[in-house]
Amino acid sequence: MHKHFCAIALLLMSVTHADNNEATYEDLARKASAGDLSIDFQALRFACLKAKSCDAEGDRKQLLAGRKAMHEKDYANAAKIAEGMIAKGFPNIEAQALAANAYAALNDGEKAKFHHDVTSALIQSILKSGDGKSKETAFAVINVHEEYIVMSVLGLSPMGSQSLITGKPHSYDLLERDEPKSGTKVSVYFLIDAFFPMKL
Repeated sequence: MHKHFCAIALLLMSVTHADNNEATYEDLARKASAGDLSIDFQALRFACLKAKSCDAEGDRKQLLAGRKAMHEKDYANAAKIAEGMIAKGFPNIEAQALAANAYAALNDGEKAKFHHDVTSALIQSILKSGDGKSKETAFAVINVHEEYIVMSVLGLSPMGSQSLITGKPHSYDLLERDEPKSGTKVSVYFLIDAFFPMKL
């Protein structure tokens, strides 16, 4: 009887926690969508990861379709695709950047600036979490795509050597690249506790 009661209690706690994640994400996303960029974008990203209603990675086929539309100068369609992805996951950095570029091409300065500022705020929320130079100061990310975005921001190739460092209390991805100008090997650490091990 006691074990049965504990199981029910744990289930109720889990449901409550999930509801809190949804509420936190929806509240922060609503504020940001309304133009309040003073919100905690790191909290937004991590709430998104735990909220069933949010997909921060998005559909890669949709992203490629949006980029193709940009290449073909079909800017209105690119903006439409980007907005659709953002509706499913506001912290999708690549979708926000696509929207900024599409609206800039459409000469919609207000929307272009908004999505540019959101893109910047999302990236800065990762960069402010550490410097990536050691496990102790690793960048905290919510998916592998954020790792590649940070590498690009740092002027390093997203593609190359990648090692998984597992253990307690934390797990990390270690990306090693050659610095383009000097050729010096650069090691960048990412804290991946938020999504590793991946839940099926």
